[in-house]
Amino acid sequence: MSYSRWGGRGSGQWYTFWCASLETKKEDRDNAIFSICAVTSFTAKELRDDIDSCIKKVKDICENCSTDELEELKIYMNEFLEDVDAKYPESKS
Repeated sequence: MSYSRWGGRGSGQWYTFWCASLETKKEDRDNAIFSICAVTSFTAKELRDDIDSCIKKVKDICENCSTDELEELKIYMNEFLEDVDAKYPESKS
């Protein structure tokens, strides 16, 4: 599922999506993967535990990202977490 594409909702800086894991274990609420194309990816657990550290990691990788672009990215991360929680409600704590 795509959350943003270049030229999309806001600045168009990001192409973000929920992607499959290359690991063989079954996907669940914690290991669902949010990918930022050509930048990095995070598990749902990483985002849930400390979304601001994840944003900082992106900022460190993508030094030319503006504050507005990073705030836009945070919106997509939160949408991803909402979708993961909706897909895996039985494991929500």
